[in-house]
Amino acid sequence: MIIKNHRTLLLLAASITLVGCQTTTVVPPKTTPQDENIRTMKAEIDSDGDGVSDKLDYCPNTPPNVMIDKNGCPPSLEITDKNFIKGEVRVYYDENSSEIDSKYFEELNRVGALMHKRLDIVIVIEAHISAREEKRGYQTLANNRAERFKSFLISKYQVNCNRIKTHGYGAEQPVASSDTDRYNRRLYAVFIDTKNNIENFNNSNGESCQVF
Repeated sequence: MIIKNHRTLLLLAASITLVGCQTTTVVPPKTTPQDENIRTMKAEIDSDGDGVSDKLDYCPNTPPNVMIDKNGCPPSLEITDKNFIKGEVRVYYDENSSEIDSKYFEELNRVGALMHKRLDIVIVIEAHISAREEKRGYQTLANNRAERFKSFLISKYQVNCNRIKTHGYGAEQPVASSDTDRYNRRLYAVFIDTKNNIENFNNSNGESCQVF
């Protein structure tokens, strides 16, 4: 019994000795030449001065002093205080379509409800098509896009058509560089109250109040 314990102690001592003799290899840190990670910074062009470089800006021709989103475009909807109402609505379309995507309904409903409540508010709707749509002969597509929004306001919120002015344009006013970009397939509407001296506001479609 004593011999067995003695052997056990010898083995334990040998193990401790071996562990103590092991050395830890320290891997030297990689040295990076001082100039390796220095990149030449090129000045990024921002044509409209909105803080978003042209290569990332979906709306490179944004007017000065206009609020923008992360894509460099004005926000879809803005309603100011009760004493001064002015807002913008933007809708973007699938190619060759005048159907309004459901994701815009919340904003359009807010505008419709506001116009229903405030009879002094009028709206100007401008719709555009892309160059590719124009080349394919969809000249009436812009008018259809504008008329659908107009019809939405008339049928759902009983907005008098004389308070709605519509314009359909071709591809002569692009806001994005690519012909295929959906930001060119757009509707842009501005609504404002008539207390702000709006002059000569007449429905662009004459006396027609027909729902599209």
